[in-house]
Amino acid sequence: MFRLDARSGAAALALVTTLALTASLGASCAGAPAAQRGATACPPLCPQPAPPPSAAPAGPVVPGTPGEAPAFDPERLTLVLDDPRLAQVQKLVEQEAYPGAAAAMAQALSAPLSPADAAAFRYQLGRLRALAGDPLGAAKEYDAAAAAGGPLADHARFAAADLLARAGQPDAALERARAVASDVAIADELDRVVAGALADKGDIEGAAARWRAYLSRSLPASTWVPEALRFARALLRHPSEDHAEEALRVARRVIDEAPGGAGAGEAKEIQDQALSTLPFARRKPFLDLGPADLLARARALLASRQDKEALAVTDALIALPEAQAPSAFACDAFAARGEALGRLRRRAEAADLFGTAIERCGPAAPAAASAAPAAAGVTPAPASGPPAPRRPETLYNAGRASLRVDRHAEAAARFALLEKEYPDHRLADDARYLGARALLGLGDQAQFVQLLTAMPDDYPSGDMVADGLFELALFEMERGDWAGAVRPLERALERFPHERAYHAAGRLPYYLGRAHIETGSPDKGKALLEQVIRDYPLSFYMALSHARLADVDPAAAQRALSAALERDASAPYTELRSPLFAQPAFTRAVELARQGEARLARRELDLLGVGGKTAPREVMWASAFLLARAGALPQSYSILRTAMAAPTAVELAGEWVDHYPVGRWRGAWELAFPRPFSGVVTAETKRSGIPEALAYAIMREESAFDPRVASPAQAFGLMQLIVPTAKRVAKPLGLPWSADALKRPEVNIALGCRYLSELRGQFSDNPLLAIPAYNAGGGAPKRWIAERPSQSFDLWVERIPYEETRLYTKRVMTSLAVYELLYAGAQPGEALRTPLPASPAARSAVANAAP
Repeated sequence: MFRLDARSGAAALALVTTLALTASLGASCAGAPAAQRGATACPPLCPQPAPPPSAAPAGPVVPGTPGEAPAFDPERLTLVLDDPRLAQVQKLVEQEAYPGAAAAMAQALSAPLSPADAAAFRYQLGRLRALAGDPLGAAKEYDAAAAAGGPLADHARFAAADLLARAGQPDAALERARAVASDVAIADELDRVVAGALADKGDIEGAAARWRAYLSRSLPASTWVPEALRFARALLRHPSEDHAEEALRVARRVIDEAPGGAGAGEAKEIQDQALSTLPFARRKPFLDLGPADLLARARALLASRQDKEALAVTDALIALPEAQAPSAFACDAFAARGEALGRLRRRAEAADLFGTAIERCGPAAPAAASAAPAAAGVTPAPASGPPAPRRPETLYNAGRASLRVDRHAEAAARFALLEKEYPDHRLADDARYLGARALLGLGDQAQFVQLLTAMPDDYPSGDMVADGLFELALFEMERGDWAGAVRPLERALERFPHERAYHAAGRLPYYLGRAHIETGSPDKGKALLEQVIRDYPLSFYMALSHARLADVDPAAAQRALSAALERDASAPYTELRSPLFAQPAFTRAVELARQGEARLARRELDLLGVGGKTAPREVMWASAFLLARAGALPQSYSILRTAMAAPTAVELAGEWVDHYPVGRWRGAWELAFPRPFSGVVTAETKRSGIPEALAYAIMREESAFDPRVASPAQAFGLMQLIVPTAKRVAKPLGLPWSADALKRPEVNIALGCRYLSELRGQFSDNPLLAIPAYNAGGGAPKRWIAERPSQSFDLWVERIPYEETRLYTKRVMTSLAVYELLYAGAQPGEALRTPLPASPAARSAVANAAP
């Protein structure tokens, strides 16, 4: 979809015998110094040097001929700070020396400028003064930018209003706010600004109305939590019983709904202060919540991942008289407690508790109840009253809880009951799949095979049928019956000829190809492996297919990859054209991207349907590029990455995921698999002796390249290190290891690469085992190798006991293959050379020990 030609791909095809693309594909130049860009053969998406000062840069939107939609040309997009006249400003910004950068920008504005440049420079000066801690000076520059007109005039007015409100000048803030047009994306933020200004003027009723409107929207927690606390504090500054009640409700929302309890400490202080001002009659309802309110609170706490608090609320819930007999309320109360226990890893208690939850959910419908036998772990309910609406979900979650503690008979019974009572429910085929696995855990192989064999007929529309048939084939393959695996794989491939989800893309033809090779039909098998290489570029199973095909026929593997690359490199020139490129929202997004205002640019793009994935794919592509150029790499590639699995965006996915990163397709892959912090990564991977591609693959999966991200498990930064691991690795290096230090890219990357190097050293015969080790700890893969020393790597990955680690391994290996092929030059990639045994050394030891 991007304007890319085949010039990069053509040169690379001559070197495909090395199994990797060379630099002639065009190494990514994003972020390279201007001098370096000029000396490098860049693909067309590389940022180009800004035009000379005498010529105003042409915009990236090119009007079409009459009757033709305008085109977006990413080559013509330049950032404001990329202007050669602003080289000193850019240098100071990179050093975060914002006062000096603002002074240098003011000096640049003293030179003769075109009206467009003057407006753009003035807006940037407003940003720099704000970053330098000069809100009133920033507001003055934004006022000047607004007076100059142009696409960002309303954003400038809004920025001035926000700064003036925060600086304690409410009248000036309200004046600017009133001038902001209602059709810009930022207009919905006006309620927040106006509310604060009105509160400062003492108009609490007017402020409250604007705050209520603002907080009624769907907002990120980082935005709504501090504003909710600000609202509650403002209410308490104007004492009345009504204000205290509203402040109390707002504080309770923060306590219950803020993810991870963010802001809960301040909210509890507000709650206590508000309660202390209320008379007993008005205070009592907040202290003695009714059953429905308690249940709603438990659900809110679970949704915000406050599991300990949720469990405490369910203590009160299940003790209520209303929870002692079957009812919808009792069903939901016990189910909520079971979920909280499971989340807190009290899994045996959760499985027990779900037995009571099933009983509290009431009986099945009469016909289903008469057909359902009594089974372990299912307490018969009194035969009166209808079943609770959430009984099927409770049965399903109960079965999963039993599976987690290896209570297979109990799990099988619960899943079977769900199938019998609700055969048309969306979870019925899921229950069949998991119930069959539970039976296999009991050793009932015959029933396992029978249930999964019948699954396509019993659930013709079930979305778990492919997984069920694959599970059956996997069972046969693990015990060496490759002939027995052929039929279920063929049936699955007939029903699902092209699976797209990253964890399954290419798995059916891959294993069917391997089964044919194992059963004496090598030509059929090799043809299927070649199909995977052709149709599933750089997926986990493509890497496996290439390694296995190279093992039996190296020339065939080379030909398959060469043909796929040649096909995609020769794709014809395509422009991005859409009528939406002429819309004011897109124009504003372009200008905001040029200013480095990625968040605001994304807001404008969402007006065109980007956030909801409803925008035309041309707009989605252009948006990904705009955000990347604005410095928002995670947001940029997430547009493309999400499309790989989103049912509503299959067409977007199909435009690039089904093609290799050559010719016009390369730009999309570069956006989805960027290389930020390249200088640090290159230095640290060399120092640690690990592939650069592996560091990026881990980083992409762990943090989406957000250096300040923190997980609920208290892992920090780009490579998501926990403090104890960081401390151990950091001490010999003399590096800091605190949570704050781990949010610094240079520290996090250094420690993450060193830790990866340690793990690879523990698995020298198959360094790819460092990938599951990074997720589950180094000891876990060692245990799994000890349990299955002779197993092939492909089946070993399929049987990683932790689902999270299993999927993580597939995702990272997919990213590894991409980064190697995109950027690793002439070096053969580890992903495409995956060892066939999980552990060659362990397999060899077993073979040598055999009599």
